[in-house]
Amino acid sequence: WQLIPTEELVSGLHTLRIDQINISGEVISRLETPFSMATFERPNAGEGLVIVQPGNSLWRIARRLYGQGIRYTMIFGANQDQIRDPALIYPGQIFIVPEEG
Repeated sequence: WQLIPTEELVSGLHTLRIDQINISGEVISRLETPFSMATFERPNAGEGLVIVQPGNSLWRIARRLYGQGIRYTMIFGANQDQIRDPALIYPGQIFIVPEEG
């Protein structure tokens, strides 16, 4: 399933509701799940973005982008508002990637 909203979602807490209806249009089953939309700040000039994919770690991202995994600290430092523990990142997170320098 894929849901494409007809209106832009604002940041904050939302609830997605799915109703199963019978032939006469009565709701016979309902599923609700909360989700949140985070605010997104555009990166400064010279910075890029990376979207975390399943199996990614900051070390692997840094090794791919900078050639050295130890430089994960640059990504962690630029995204401390999103990353509490550099060993725990999640698919779908969007990180600012600072320029090497």
